[in-house]
Amino acid sequence: MKIADKLLNLVGVGRERGLPPPRLVAIADGLLVTERSAEAWFLISVANTDLATEAEQDAALDAAVSAAATTLGDRLSHLKVVWGRSTGQDYIDSVAGHYRLGDHESWAQTRADRIDEMRMPERYVALGVHLSDRDPRATAQVRGSISDALGTTSWRVSARELAHLDERVRKLARQLGSTVWRAHTAPAEVISWLISREMHRGAVAAPRRGLITGASLARLTSGRVVPYTDHLRIYDTRGQIAAYTTVLAMTDFPEELETPGAGEWLRTLSEIKAIDDEGDEIDVTVEASVRFRVLTKKTARNLVDETRKSAKEQRRSAAKGTAEETADEIVETERVMREVKRDINRSGLTLVEDHPRLLVSADTREDLEAYVDAVIAHYADRGITVAAGADEQRDLWLESLPGDQLRVPDLGHVRESTAFFGSWFWGGASIGDATGPAIGYLTGSTPGLVRFDAAAGSALGDATTTLFLGRSGRGKTTAAMLGGLDSAFAGAWVPLLDLKGDAAGVSAVAAEYGVPTALIEITAQFSGAADLLRVLPVDDALLQAPSQLMLLLPPHLRGPAEAPVMAATRAEIQSPDPSSWGVIQRLCAADSETVRTVGFALRDLVETGLGSVVAGPPSGLSSLTTNPGLWVVQMPGLTLPSPESAPESWSPIERVGMACLRGCLAWMIRTTGRREFRGRSKVVIVPEVHLLTKTPDGASFLDYIARVGRALGASLVLDTQDPASILKLPGLVEQITTLFAFSLRSREQVDSLLELLGRPQTAPYQTLVRGINTAANGKSIRHGHCIMRDRWDEVATVQIDIPSQQVATLLRTTPESEHALETTAPVAPIDEPDPFADDQDFHDEVVDSPLEPAATAQAEPHRQVMESQTPTAPAQPAHAQPALSTPSPSQANPTPARAAASGTVTTSSAGNAAIQDRTAHARPQEAAQAAPQEAISAPPTAPSATSAAVAQQNGHPSAPAVDERHHTLRYESPIGPDEVYDQEADEAAYNEAMYPAYDAAESTPNGSDQTKSPSGKEHVA
Repeated sequence: MKIADKLLNLVGVGRERGLPPPRLVAIADGLLVTERSAEAWFLISVANTDLATEAEQDAALDAAVSAAATTLGDRLSHLKVVWGRSTGQDYIDSVAGHYRLGDHESWAQTRADRIDEMRMPERYVALGVHLSDRDPRATAQVRGSISDALGTTSWRVSARELAHLDERVRKLARQLGSTVWRAHTAPAEVISWLISREMHRGAVAAPRRGLITGASLARLTSGRVVPYTDHLRIYDTRGQIAAYTTVLAMTDFPEELETPGAGEWLRTLSEIKAIDDEGDEIDVTVEASVRFRVLTKKTARNLVDETRKSAKEQRRSAAKGTAEETADEIVETERVMREVKRDINRSGLTLVEDHPRLLVSADTREDLEAYVDAVIAHYADRGITVAAGADEQRDLWLESLPGDQLRVPDLGHVRESTAFFGSWFWGGASIGDATGPAIGYLTGSTPGLVRFDAAAGSALGDATTTLFLGRSGRGKTTAAMLGGLDSAFAGAWVPLLDLKGDAAGVSAVAAEYGVPTALIEITAQFSGAADLLRVLPVDDALLQAPSQLMLLLPPHLRGPAEAPVMAATRAEIQSPDPSSWGVIQRLCAADSETVRTVGFALRDLVETGLGSVVAGPPSGLSSLTTNPGLWVVQMPGLTLPSPESAPESWSPIERVGMACLRGCLAWMIRTTGRREFRGRSKVVIVPEVHLLTKTPDGASFLDYIARVGRALGASLVLDTQDPASILKLPGLVEQITTLFAFSLRSREQVDSLLELLGRPQTAPYQTLVRGINTAANGKSIRHGHCIMRDRWDEVATVQIDIPSQQVATLLRTTPESEHALETTAPVAPIDEPDPFADDQDFHDEVVDSPLEPAATAQAEPHRQVMESQTPTAPAQPAHAQPALSTPSPSQANPTPARAAASGTVTTSSAGNAAIQDRTAHARPQEAAQAAPQEAISAPPTAPSATSAAVAQQNGHPSAPAVDERHHTLRYESPIGPDEVYDQEADEAAYNEAMYPAYDAAESTPNGSDQTKSPSGKEHVA
């Protein structure tokens, strides 16, 4: 060092303070080149540490210290912690192509508007590493002055130099990417944004061009900043003050800092609060700029020796004085330096030289002063001294710019690496899927969106089960419904088994946005809907259907009934349209009095409301559909036996409930396992799953879907209040990928939940679970707040967020919700365009082109139209209502209303709906005849406004009115219609039925499209 430099440092004015601002030459991905130096820039990934155990944090900290010593040893580095903002447009761009069904653009825009409304900050942690000096400082300064005077510039970088620097950046990126920081190269636009925001405080990111030079660089640094004693004023292009900024220096730290705890002095930036004029807490945006250097062993030893020698000289000088006394601090420094050098040599201790600065900005001078006071008080509570750099604001601010250098070296520290990296600048909260829909936001130390895709497991080759756990009324069912809605918009088949009867709102939301949907209440109106002979293939039904019927019988009849029921089932299965009702009729007509007694007992039971769903006369209504969309199957009157009771002690209503449940579960299992549907996403949602885990059928169903879900493309979404019962199903527990935990109270349930979360069953975590849904005032419920464990076993606190007030109102599951008073007409699947036509091979084989009206009679042989009465006209008897012919395409879907496009109309409890229905169980004889459509009248009730509009569009006097808020569907080709779903006798015949492209020689002699299985059962191609 020159004598002049030493004199300047002696008076506190080093040469660094006098250097001009950095002159930018070029910006590329991961690279910033100025006239004096070149730097590599990286973005550090946020580590999820808020709910980590001490052991996990210690391991991560040791890994960071080791990586820094290896990769960053003796390199001048620059750490910046800055804040951006999540925008709705960024969200829309990120989900482009994900949604495919209904008015998905409006659904994505609804979430985007909510994101803009929240103005959620987003943290960026950037690391700059010095690569090389381009020119000596003095030469660079002289050249800059001369070029300015001559009107020329020396801002240039050769292609050869750029290629050499780029190679070094990529090499360093590979090294840092494998560390605990998971660093990746910073895009050129991010580097530009880091620079421009310091000049403009709020300017948007520069457009990305790969390599930014020339005029673009001039615009980045065209701002005007005026330094004052304790702050800076930043002006915009109109000469108006854009922001007031103060740079604070962290001047003093305690001798010891605890981590986790007060030692995390950079992670806590987002926790700083100020008090506004009304006494409310507001967030203070604080950014950090830290220039540091990790010292190698050699450099550290030299620095320690110099410090020890300086202390020794001071001690000797003091001893020669008149007092001959030495200050205790000098003696202590000399002793400590000897111990530090010993630790460096023996235990591998590493040191860091760092210069931390904090930047606080505000719109007004008064707000700036309040924010600065809040920052100083926040760190004072942790024993850290923070002060504004009086008369140093210019140099401290320039020091924070990327591409600049250390300008105020006397405001720095030398400390152990653990004390520096224990600041946890990369720590915080980070959880959820990398892509996909947003379901809420983080509530930890680093705010951000939380993305969750219930159907992502199969695509990732991972398990496919999601679990929502917690007490009633905390928001778990609502969160599960939001996940189901996102899956339905993405084109999945989403059945929701609503055992409690309060999930009608999710169907209302789906209809509002044009997603095919229905609210199906399992009542006598759906007679035969859960009939296993109509749901399962022949081979399975031959075993399962008798078991379902035997379940209905009282214990004293089961012994003599087993053989007759099996024989009657075998005979019925040969009929063209087999059903359990047909089996019962065969039993009632038997010669044996005992067999007839069995038949009469079954008939009496299935002629009840719920019993008819299991084995009553087929109503011809297709209640269980396989179309993409969201289908809510409600069983509010289902009574299931307790797990402790033996089957012999079950009451008739419990036997019927179990039989109905068995039929519905068999339908779900069959649909998820069908080979031709394996290319389609399927998400099965079961709220209040503890009602299922108490039954053998339910436990078996959950275990099956969870285990084979990945192979079948089927995902399982469950919510329950009983985590202890989930732990008793190890097959299910092994398949859980994502878990949302709401509050619980009892010790057993809390500990069970912590075991599922993978957190220790200790007092801090138990307290967290009990209070996760308690608001800050301790007197109200914080609905939707939960602990999330994602598929990577990361754990953090999350707030489930409903995108709009309208959606929140529709999703309400409280008893006073308007959906609790609604019933829904039977679901009637209609031909919809298929967004999966390019994704499924089987679709091209089944449907070569959209069905014309003439072909519809054959491909959809059993279409029925239900009519409703107008509220003004008197109800006509059923026989007086005119029969409607097969509708034309314009008549089949006359309005763009979302509810009509979905094939369902929701009516009030006093009304019905005009709907079109095509059953999933095609009758071969009707298909061959191509019979005209029948007119089936509904009970004479008052129609809803929506159903009145639909009929008016058809020219029918009792038609319902159009809801102009509804959106049209966006596709023109059929959307996954129900294929002919028959009880196939064998696999070959089933393939012939599902795939019409088979050998013509195998067709029936008369050239019809009917084939017969060895059992005599007909199939429709």
